[in-house]
Amino acid sequence: MIAMNNQINAAREAVKTHTAGVESFKSGDFGFLGTIDGERVVFSRSPVRRRHIALGGSELPRVDIVAMYGGADGALVRAAVAAGAKGVVIQGLGFGNVNEAMFEAICWAIEAGIHVVVSTRVPNGSVRPHYGFVGGGKTLRDAGAVFADDLSPQKARILLMLALQTPRTPEQLQRLFDR
Repeated sequence: MIAMNNQINAAREAVKTHTAGVESFKSGDFGFLGTIDGERVVFSRSPVRRRHIALGGSELPRVDIVAMYGGADGALVRAAVAAGAKGVVIQGLGFGNVNEAMFEAICWAIEAGIHVVVSTRVPNGSVRPHYGFVGGGKTLRDAGAVFADDLSPQKARILLMLALQTPRTPEQLQRLFDR
């Protein structure tokens, strides 16, 4: 949880929405967990999507975030892998879509044994394997990418780093992201 300025947000849902505003954290579609009213804490709901992944004894694996943008050619995916990333989070468009060049780089990374998680740059909503064009969510899922559900790229990165402390299949990773 994040408790600040008399507002209580769930960590999974909280997003910083202003660089310096005192009411900077918001919970998007879900709203606050509760408020602090003088000397009392008033909860209006509880977080239901909680998970715990214990820290292992070694350094967390490198996971990079690569943004999709007009004209992206996949070079940053390849650079992340060359730099030693064990996982890459793609900050996709809309439901989690990419262009054909980025799709080809993602497929190359997956074939090289790198876990790829697809998130979105859109602040609210979840990514879904909906569109079937080359680089659409359906083709990404079919290629072995994991979908971050409603997690931002930054939060998806943290979950992937924790999850990759132990070997996991893409199906096991997807179950973690779906919880």
